[in-house]
Amino acid sequence: MALVGRLSVLAVFVFLAMASVSGAAPLTCRDLRTRMDQLRLTIRQASGKEAAARAKAELDRLAAQANRVCTTQGAEKVKEAAPQGVMPPQVPGEAAETPEEECKRRRDMINRQGKPIPGLFRGVGQTNSAMRAMPLTGSITIEGATASTLYGKVRQELNYAVRETFVGNLIVSGADGREEYAIQTISTEIDVEHFNGRSCAKYTGSPPACSQWYPIDLWQIADGEEYPGKADSVVTATSDSRGMTIRIAAPVIEFGSSMGPASIKPGCGGMLRETVKRDEVRQWLRRSTVRIKREMGQTAPGCRPGASLILEMRLGADS
Repeated sequence: MALVGRLSVLAVFVFLAMASVSGAAPLTCRDLRTRMDQLRLTIRQASGKEAAARAKAELDRLAAQANRVCTTQGAEKVKEAAPQGVMPPQVPGEAAETPEEECKRRRDMINRQGKPIPGLFRGVGQTNSAMRAMPLTGSITIEGATASTLYGKVRQELNYAVRETFVGNLIVSGADGREEYAIQTISTEIDVEHFNGRSCAKYTGSPPACSQWYPIDLWQIADGEEYPGKADSVVTATSDSRGMTIRIAAPVIEFGSSMGPASIKPGCGGMLRETVKRDEVRQWLRRSTVRIKREMGQTAPGCRPGASLILEMRLGADS
């Protein structure tokens, strides 16, 4: 977990921010688990028993809610995680100490076998196909802006740029002309390149107007986002008869203020899905480079127009 700012973050800023989200869009299973992780961190860092007790009470409430929500969403999540085509393999054995070493370990095992490892590769018609893995490196860059309102006026606003680098493997199976593809990746670094924003701390007057602002000058990476917690989920891909479907999971970053309780979780990013035709995949292989840029402001809730996500990869590049 990384923490950056002028001063140490107040132990309860995550908890207090959560109390202000009533009336927002329903939380997903992933949202709830992320917030529960943040509350556990808050409890560990709480400066007093009262703050820890409040965070513990909120954690218990969210745990009960998560049990209901995650059970309801479970069937959809399983279905989403099992598309047709070659699946990114889970190679047995103890994970290596670094993402780079772990990717090489998996790649070497796949290439030594020359074929799927029994019981580990789920796919259609792939049980007898030759399989090979090649290294890749890449990055996700999000240029975003998000804002929320209260009483029809700006309550919080944030502009930021986040960059996540990763390593991985491109896995190819099948004969020439009928190849199937899969991608698995592991995060190597998450960095906030620049950010600025503010959060309203006090309202006065009628109609209410903000009379005191806290500057947004802190950021932290959510628990589980760094290796080995986020293996195989930065960029993943599988293929079927239509082409390759790429899924990009943006990093979860929490922004806060050294002046007092304030928390902003950016609305840009999330999960992006892109289906690429087979001809374009073959062009990637010939060029050994991939670049996809997508505007996010029209599709992500709370994300202002003009925000963008850029995926860049170099195939055959080993770090």
